[in-house]
Amino acid sequence: MLEILKQINIKCEDDAKGFKDDEKIGRIDKLMKKTKYRSIHDGHLTKIYSQLQNKELSGKNLVLVSSHIDTVYKNFYQMEGRDVVTGTLDNSITNAILINLLTSHDVPENVIVAFTGNEEKESLGVDETISFLHTINAKAGIVVSLDITNRGYRNHGYTIENYFVKKGMGKAFYRKKQLKNYLVELLESKKVKTIHHVSADPDDTWQFDEHNLNCFTFCLPSRNIAEHGDWMHDDMGVIVKKSALRDYSQALLKLLRRLARDFN
Repeated sequence: MLEILKQINIKCEDDAKGFKDDEKIGRIDKLMKKTKYRSIHDGHLTKIYSQLQNKELSGKNLVLVSSHIDTVYKNFYQMEGRDVVTGTLDNSITNAILINLLTSHDVPENVIVAFTGNEEKESLGVDETISFLHTINAKAGIVVSLDITNRGYRNHGYTIENYFVKKGMGKAFYRKKQLKNYLVELLESKKVKTIHHVSADPDDTWQFDEHNLNCFTFCLPSRNIAEHGDWMHDDMGVIVKKSALRDYSQALLKLLRRLARDFN
């Protein structure tokens, strides 16, 4: 996974109309060719991959995995220690974990992947992703957004944050707490840290919620190096535990397989 991180931990900016350069996108696309996934939509602010062709997705209920690839750093690095990885990891670390997972493991065919842009600003990549699904007559039964977090570093390998539920007809959950409890049960762990959107930092799930979707953020805990409020986006980078990388990857695979079973 760290070899993948080295390849894709580079600048990727957008101007709200599209990505300014395609170097990171090209590297991700090359890496995705080593998986069973192939590009089904090369959009302005979203790059969507699936094991099925568009016509095969029509009418299907999907699990959508979203991992934003836009960056705000000016200088990029990653450094491996004995027990930790340090670097400008927002959000290249979850990009790398996801690609590594899809390379190493089989994931159900109703799981699709979107690498989105503009998350750090207006989450316009979310809108384009959902618009595309509408055009092929497919829908996201639930969205799993991948990101890093400033919570849970000491004792947790992952957190569940910003969980929202679909409202109205066709809803699977009546309350956000019901979705939270469902996810904790799927993970089969007594140490799941959950953070309601009132307390969590905003991310692109807030925009997925605007589209009235079941969604949540599956976060990798990190710790600060810089000493100011926006330390996660500082060029000094962040610290993540190697043990958390293992826990996060294993839990993500379990989540995707079980969500794919339940949202099919």
